[in-house]
Amino acid sequence: MTDLERKLAETLREQAGKVTPNLDAAWVEQQRRQRRPRRRRLTVVVAPLAAVLVVLTSVLLATRVSTAPAPVAPAKPGQDLVLAKPAYQPFDHMLTRGDKALLTEFAGQTDRWQAWAYTGKAPNGPDRELFCVAAIPVGEDLTSTAPQYGTMSPQCMALLPDGGKTVLAGYVGETGGPLPPGKAVYLLSSTMEHLRLYNARGDLSQGTLVDRVASSYQVFLADVVPGSPPVRAEVS
Repeated sequence: MTDLERKLAETLREQAGKVTPNLDAAWVEQQRRQRRPRRRRLTVVVAPLAAVLVVLTSVLLATRVSTAPAPVAPAKPGQDLVLAKPAYQPFDHMLTRGDKALLTEFAGQTDRWQAWAYTGKAPNGPDRELFCVAAIPVGEDLTSTAPQYGTMSPQCMALLPDGGKTVLAGYVGETGGPLPPGKAVYLLSSTMEHLRLYNARGDLSQGTLVDRVASSYQVFLADVVPGSPPVRAEVS
């Protein structure tokens, strides 16, 4: 082979290397192109499914909320206190019966006073039994001649019929009255041993048995919130 033929052969081989396809690179590119449409198809399928799941979840939550039972308001303990209102009743116009019960002592402007509870009846009034609270100076006897505290003593109220578990009468202390603010007295039947009182906010006051009057009734004294009298009661 002459030099001319040798150079021509080398030139042809170089040109052949330039135009010969790179099979490995071509195979990789083909695989890449084949994978790309699959990802698109997967996106097309998954996106609608996700949207459907969101809608179903929203419907389920809305159904649970709409069908959930309404919250139950807490039950109010005891029974409403519906009692006769107290009114001034002169002591010398009363016919008292049974024993009297000493409630508490408190300070006046010049003397110390004792509050007493008792039952009686107005001789010229309706034929009904009354529950009364009076305040007299410490050391005095509860009689028609005893000095009374202010112009509001005694305070009397009609008794309710004895229903077995009912508060029969009651009086909440007040400024200038025969029982000071922060105290309350209630009359129950002789079979009752416990008294629980609740004001409008639900605050609890425990009644303490003081004494028995007229053989058939028991007197309970309680510490209450001034200005927020009991409105419900439980007895047992």
